[in-house]
Amino acid sequence: MVRSALVLVVLASVTIAGYSGVQSPGTPTAEPTDETDVSPEEIPGVSNGTLTDAAALATANGAAVVGDGATIRITQTAPDRETRMLLTVADDGAFEFSRTVSADGNESTVDYYRNDTATYVRAETGGETTYRVVEQPFRPLEGVNSSLETVLAAGDFTVATEPSDSATVVLTADEFTTSPNSPVLDGATPERARLVLTQEGGIQNLTVTGQRDGQTVTYTYERRQAPVDRVPAPGWLADVPPTADLHPDLSTDVVDDSYLRIDHDGGDTVPRNTTLAFSANDTAGTVTFDSPLEAGDTRYAYFAPADESLVVTEDRPAADATVPIESPASVTISTADGVTLLSVGMSWGSESVSEGSTGDAGGSDA
Repeated sequence: MVRSALVLVVLASVTIAGYSGVQSPGTPTAEPTDETDVSPEEIPGVSNGTLTDAAALATANGAAVVGDGATIRITQTAPDRETRMLLTVADDGAFEFSRTVSADGNESTVDYYRNDTATYVRAETGGETTYRVVEQPFRPLEGVNSSLETVLAAGDFTVATEPSDSATVVLTADEFTTSPNSPVLDGATPERARLVLTQEGGIQNLTVTGQRDGQTVTYTYERRQAPVDRVPAPGWLADVPPTADLHPDLSTDVVDDSYLRIDHDGGDTVPRNTTLAFSANDTAGTVTFDSPLEAGDTRYAYFAPADESLVVTEDRPAADATVPIESPASVTISTADGVTLLSVGMSWGSESVSEGSTGDAGGSDA
């Protein structure tokens, strides 16, 4: 059987600043049922007492979660880092997902909530909270199932002789097939794993333990067996600013090493009083737009020679009326109620973009 590297949960995210805390429903545990004893051979992916098809088992687990709804907790612990994830999926497709990372005395979290109209995001770090309503698809369950499949395929899981309740089967693994440089358990070497399954292929618990520099590292997946028919809207939803659902298509260039060009290429209008923050030359400046920025509009920003203050205008400035801009630079555009519409870093070589050129200073690095 071809085995892939053991890689733990990797989820897609929206590029936003900050995170917030996980709301814990308590440790998910399998709840006893009146089902008859489970036959291991009837579990998807299990044959002759061995897990032979990790993809089939991961698919069956995902179908069980979608069909009934579920609450899933994933925890990764290491001496210098802890990651906690909590996913609640309702049978109507709504979900709430939270990911918290604690390291070096700092904690950051991102929370997602999706209903039948939109996906809302709250992010908090360092005491700062930001919000966004995102357009791009976000499917945390797909990431969870994909990672589970990778973990399962790496381990030699066989049915254990230890007793289990009548509703589940226990499999264990003491050997894993991994590449030398794979990020196993956040860099640790896996040693053993314990897997608890229902007959339908629902994963109730998966715990993997490893060692790194003589210290224990763990990964745990736990699913509450009770079904979930709805996901209540989180309390923070009321704090989402009105501009959080704006999605303008903005692009930026540094032209002739002398000024920043901002183009609105389509999408929602950028409101009046939106703030532009521009950093370059070890200087940071902020300025607000005194009129809305609509699709097709262009604005120019530059540092004034007199006092190096940041100026924004609708008219292209003359090169000799600006302070030369040196690479690198950064641009942030945020609404008055704190929603970040654009945040980019820029770098360029000795030849910057000239007005009328098709080049893009924001993406090149000579």
